[in-house]
Order: sequence, then structure tokens, then C-alpha cells
Amino acid sequence: MSDNLPEKITLYVQDRGGAYLNYSFKQRKQLLSINLNMGDISPNKTSYSIDQATLRDLISKKLSAATQLKSFSPDKIEINYSPLAQKKVPVAINGTISPAPGYLFTDSIRIEPEQIIAYGNKVTLDSLRKIQTVPLNYNNIDKDWAISTDLQAPEGIHLSFDKVKLSAIVEEYTEKTFELSVVCYNLPPNRSVRFFPSTVELVVRVGLSKYAQLSKSNFEIAVNYKDLAGKNTANCSLALTHKPSEVKSYRIVPNVVEFLIEQKND
Repeated sequence: MSDNLPEKITLYVQDRGGAYLNYSFKQRKQLLSINLNMGDISPNKTSYSIDQATLRDLISKKLSAATQLKSFSPDKIEINYSPLAQKKVPVAINGTISPAPGYLFTDSIRIEPEQIIAYGNKVTLDSLRKIQTVPLNYNNIDKDWAISTDLQAPEGIHLSFDKVKLSAIVEEYTEKTFELSVVCYNLPPNRSVRFFPSTVELVVRVGLSKYAQLSKSNFEIAVNYKDLAGKNTANCSLALTHKPSEVKSYRIVPNVVEFLIEQKND
């Protein structure tokens, strides 16, 4: 449906005073059910009308036999519709999910399915970038974790799935420290760079099962000469340019070093 339908119909009726009291106290809010056979709606049109006679018949069935229906507003309903478009969109977590102190997630939180199909009018779908879960708040997770959660769809949008499964593998972690030299990329042949200090400590947080597998060769701390040459100061920030995927948290000590660019003699 392209438009919002009327929320209520106002009736003008005539009856005895006692009947009005009955409507006021016993039938204050009655629902008017309009059932449409979608097979009768032409795909070549974009609107469908419920005429005055049809509405009068539906309303009269809600009234007592002695009540006279004088008029009602609106006296017809126009339903505009359009074919549903579809779009595949990613699912995003809305909220906070975190491990307990001393634990970590061995990988990203898994979402199943990661993408769903959204159905709706094309204009709405064109601006839709993701579908979020309902707000979540799970903290202090200290063991493998999984839940099923509902999705939030914008008004007028229907989804191929109403729920997704979230899961994470949790493991105790420890820290491991490496001493690494600072590397400089894109260094011209006639230039050299010295760093002070020339080596720094890299402290990584890793699950116990991966601790023994990590070595110094798995990591690299580097800067780009182009960034150094354009600086007005003699210090630079360091970046971890290579690491295993299982390492999610780390720190470089110190993370800022001084440098000196020197020209090589021929």
C-alpha cells in the first residue's frame, strides 16, 4: 500500500438515548474489518476504491437494528498501491555485546543470515542501507554465546526473515609482548631515516589457544616516508601495519617516536 489508510470513520446516527449510552460504554471502539481479495486487484492499475455502498453495508452490521445511519465520513476509501520492489541488505547489531573482563571474542560476532531481502516500494528501498536488530545489551559474557533476536523493519517494509541468530566464541586471553624495529616504506635511495628509539614494544591481547602460535614475524610496525617528509615536527605516530586476524587488541609502547632524515653520501 502506498498511502496510509484512514485511522477512523466518524458516524452520524439516530436512535434512542439509551442506545447512545450502550455505544458509549459497551461499544466505544469497534473495529471495522475490510477484507480484500488481492486476486481481484488488477496488476495494471495502481488504486482500488471501496465505495460508499460497500462501506455503508459494513458499518450497518456493527450497529443495532434500530439505529439509523444518517451519514459517515469518509464515505469512501481509496487505496493506492504499487508492486513491491526488493533489495538485499546487511543485518547490523543495534546495541552492546561485550565479553567479561579477562575474556575476548575469538572472532567477530556471527550473524545468521548476514543479509536479508527487504520488500517495499522502490523509493523507500533506495534509501535503505541496513536492517538493525532490536536494541540489545549483553555484557560480561564468559562462555560461548548464542541468541535469536528480532529485526526492526521501517514502516511499510517486509523482510524475508523476522529474526536472526547471533553467536560468538568466547575465550580467556593473555598478553604477549614483542620487541619490534620500526620500518620505513617508500624511502628514496639517497635518504635514510633513524628513529629514536629504533625499537618499540608491541603488547598484544590473544586467546590462550593462540598464544604459542604467535611470533615476532607475524607483526610489523611501519611508517611511510611520504608522511615523514611533509611533517613540521620531528616526531611521528606508529601504526601496526601487519598482524594476524585473531589479534583484535594491542598497544604500541611508545606509540610516538622521534625521527631524523639523513642524506646518504654518494
